[in-house]
Amino acid sequence: MNMNDSLGGSVPLKTKEFANRAFQYTLNPLRNPVKEIMDKCSSIKDTPPFLGIFNDIPWNKFRENEAHAWAKAGFTWIVNDAEHTQWEGFYGRDQNAIEGRLGLLAVQRLHREAISSYGDAYQLGARATMRPYGCTFEDAKIFFKSVNFPEPGSPTPHDRGGYPVRNGDRSMNYTPVELRASETETQGWIQFETSEYLIDRKLRDKILKLMVAQGRNKACGFVGPLDVILRQGEIPEVNEAINGFFREATKLGIHTGRVVGSGSMEDPKDIEEGMVEAIKNGARLLSVHPLTSDMTLRGAFEMAAPFFRASKRCGF
Repeated sequence: MNMNDSLGGSVPLKTKEFANRAFQYTLNPLRNPVKEIMDKCSSIKDTPPFLGIFNDIPWNKFRENEAHAWAKAGFTWIVNDAEHTQWEGFYGRDQNAIEGRLGLLAVQRLHREAISSYGDAYQLGARATMRPYGCTFEDAKIFFKSVNFPEPGSPTPHDRGGYPVRNGDRSMNYTPVELRASETETQGWIQFETSEYLIDRKLRDKILKLMVAQGRNKACGFVGPLDVILRQGEIPEVNEAINGFFREATKLGIHTGRVVGSGSMEDPKDIEEGMVEAIKNGARLLSVHPLTSDMTLRGAFEMAAPFFRASKRCGF
């Protein structure tokens, strides 16, 4: 699939595409726009990359025109970060609905100790949840249990609980059969950001096998390089382990991604090269390293730059 096709024709997005996204969301507020594209592609090789960003704007200060700008610029998934932003980053129904109407996949990240909140986030409109900083197989197993409904007759302590979910016409799904039939587009994103998950290949492969068992495009893997480097130091094994993870996950049909860039990698050319390397190794979920709250400052600098260049040319 052509990337412009996946974005609705072009970047920046046109008014017609925003209207189409709002229409699709109204018909089905439970849709997952990123998974929808993944499902249409025959393989990861044929799947276009998706641009994302981590959102640290508190839910009570979030504005629709900010999210509109993200979508217009070509971002397709937003991690509402309640791991580090805590309760202020746990987005509610209204905030998730805004992102959904704009065609943005709302990914809710929560702190590592959370369990039932991962499944509960779907009731608030998130279509994906992200589990950070896992170190054991049990961490991954509990996470995936917490985002799935229990199997009839064989529940476990960590299964997701039931709660009525609304359709586009505001009718409700009350029964277990209705709930399972309606909640098919949710995803569990698990972060590979510790040496246990990335460098221990035996454990890595065991978790990948668990991800495959979730179903096609139901589980995604995401690398947070900063946490790996914090624990391991800047050793050559880290970058190769990340690329090796992408390659192995791709073989299994699992979509993966990473943050590209950092305080020591600010040159756009370097970031571009880093994204090329990730894409060539199989990653499709690419995130910029600045946070959403940085856009105001970066935009202000860009808009002010011509003034200071002009003043310098005039001797000031």
